[in-house]
Amino acid sequence: MYNAVSTYLQSVDPTIIGKMPLMAEAIEALQKNIDEIRAISENQQESRKAYRQIKQATREEVENTFYLLLGQVKSLAVNTNNILLRDQVTFSLSALKSMSDGNLQVTTGIILEKANENLADLLTYGATAASLTAAQDLRTDYISKMADPRNAISYKAEETKLLKIEFAKADKLLEETMDTLIIIVKYSDMTVYDIYKNNRKIIGPNGMALAFRVFVKNMAQEPIQYIKAVIEGDATTYKTSSRGSFQIKSLPEGMHRITFSKAGYQTQVIEFPITKKERTDLHVTMQPV
Repeated sequence: MYNAVSTYLQSVDPTIIGKMPLMAEAIEALQKNIDEIRAISENQQESRKAYRQIKQATREEVENTFYLLLGQVKSLAVNTNNILLRDQVTFSLSALKSMSDGNLQVTTGIILEKANENLADLLTYGATAASLTAAQDLRTDYISKMADPRNAISYKAEETKLLKIEFAKADKLLEETMDTLIIIVKYSDMTVYDIYKNNRKIIGPNGMALAFRVFVKNMAQEPIQYIKAVIEGDATTYKTSSRGSFQIKSLPEGMHRITFSKAGYQTQVIEFPITKKERTDLHVTMQPV
């Protein structure tokens, strides 16, 4: 709604805007609010995406490094008929990849411990003190990165506070200044007045107030039906209609995370803001697998 009001008023004849003292300044201030809201929202998305990508890259390196080390230790166990040692390091690569972060931390600790205990015998298998130290450093780095997404959540909470401040500024500007100034042209420029008022409304079909609307299209910008959407923390599963859309009447204020999925398309995870008296419209383009 903020953007609709700002975009429309910027297109109005300056002579009409000039009839409303300080309206031009109010339009500029509203646009600054919108730009700040957009910047904070984009920063949230990019920060969390970066945290996840860095952590995932480090995890993959840990999985591959410790799978090699595991193979070296297990080879020693098999060749020396050390059944106890063999059983302690019997993990497949797929098992490592499917482990939770906590379980991977424990498992790599066991592998490293057994490798250090048998270092002298592992030299002929390619394991050295230097390679074990490198593995330990990599594991330590990964453990530290396990906390990064939690840090991102903390940053998200702070940025959500900033978003609320910007939304409050925009609400105050509209309600106390712009909604009053527009009355001046109610009769002299009725079309401008009516369009402004329509843009200030958040009304959906049948007069239902909406908090969130989604429009999903493919690469050819054609609507996609039956896209499944799940909002984090919400037990409801939403699906797009034949028009590639769905809407939600009410959501808690703040930042939310929604996942879109359907066979044949890449899964997308997007963050979006919800604030009081503001409808959020989300346009999504699904990429084929």
